[in-house]
Amino acid sequence: MLFNNKNIAGILEDRGLSELNDDSLWQVKNILNELDDEQLLRNSKKIISSDYGNEKAIATYLRAIVEQNWVLLAQNDKILKSLQSQDEDTKEK
Repeated sequence: MLFNNKNIAGILEDRGLSELNDDSLWQVKNILNELDDEQLLRNSKKIISSDYGNEKAIATYLRAIVEQNWVLLAQNDKILKSLQSQDEDTKEK
């Protein structure tokens, strides 16, 4: 595993995801490890061959999708926390 907990924490903090619940954190670690295994987290000659322009564009689009998913993950986490807070407030009344 390339990433240790400090690296993962930094990646999550950069994307506003530093307070994920344990289930989501486990999933994020798996995603990061799979992306790293396929060398999609950095420029890699593994995914770029003779058709450099097209393959670089594809890799760039894939990275953009990953970044969009980080945004969605952060938004979903906020929604879940808000719903949990509302549920707790309702139970207290």
